[in-house]
Amino acid sequence: MQTLPKIEETLIAVIKTLPTEKQQALLEFAEFLQAKTASKSPSKSIKGLWANADINLTEEELSTNRKEMWANFPKDIEL
Repeated sequence: MQTLPKIEETLIAVIKTLPTEKQQALLEFAEFLQAKTASKSPSKSIKGLWANADINLTEEELSTNRKEMWANFPKDIEL
């Protein structure tokens, strides 16, 4: 495997031999790779999102809401 400076030199030498449209395609691919490997901020956990929301539902209220929510859901779906 080549070292980084050697890879850069080889890459530049190869690029110089390509026609302009191929150089453009290579540039677009390199930018794609760069964007793909760019550091992304880690997703923030939603755990505890409603912890301080002061929502107090009883089991009965939850059950009623579930029944209402699923009441009109189609039951004759063929898989």
